[in-house]
Amino acid sequence: MIVWLVFLALATTLTIPLKSSLKFALDASMLPKQLADGFNILVFTDPGPLFKSIGAFFSAGFYIIFIIGIILNAFLTGGLFDSIRKGSERFSSSGFFRAGAKNFWSFLIITLIITLIFIFTSATIFLIAGIIVSSADGLSEKGVLLIIFGTVAIISLLLPVLLLVADYSRAWSAANESGSPFRALGFGFSRTFGRFLTSYTTMLLMVLTQIISGLLIIFLLPGRMPETGSGLVILFFLSQLLIYARYLLKTWRYASITSLME
Repeated sequence: MIVWLVFLALATTLTIPLKSSLKFALDASMLPKQLADGFNILVFTDPGPLFKSIGAFFSAGFYIIFIIGIILNAFLTGGLFDSIRKGSERFSSSGFFRAGAKNFWSFLIITLIITLIFIFTSATIFLIAGIIVSSADGLSEKGVLLIIFGTVAIISLLLPVLLLVADYSRAWSAANESGSPFRALGFGFSRTFGRFLTSYTTMLLMVLTQIISGLLIIFLLPGRMPETGSGLVILFFLSQLLIYARYLLKTWRYASITSLME
């Protein structure tokens, strides 16, 4: 619940000013009248200086929120991993924040390194696939689709491995007071491949549940257009309930990997 509240507050710092700016811009422009008779894409080719400034504000705000989100995630994840360790049956908010501060730098470095490994590996796989497609003369459309599908499948199968390394590393770091992030990563790689079948099966289950919850959000929320204020409130609580469920599933993943480590 702490994680959910923090990220809800973070998102609100961008969405509320953006909503107010858009409302002011719409009231001051001819856009609603131009769209009154139906959707016209030509209206958006020159939205005016006010909408351009709002777009620039949103872009800058999004990048700032994204960076703050990475920092907050490292801090809050440190508290989560400490709270789910063996012997931490009774939750303490002060202990949660203390553990987040203690594990912050280690968790941030681990996250950044694993992210860079994933980006580099994915780019390499896509590059190899691109070279194969470009060098194969007379390759059919079906063959190109098979190569693209195979590339995406390889990257999808690689993702749980890197998540395992990250989670094992963070679980080890949370359990060791003076463990460096590089020693933690060494442990993460050795434990991932040392108990690969059990670890990979567990992580695959965790990832699938998170994908299903994400698909529920995608398919349930966008089509809902409430016509009343109460309907809007219900939609808001439904969306936050689904997001909260995703945080629960992520914590379940952390707890499962921590249990395997212990």
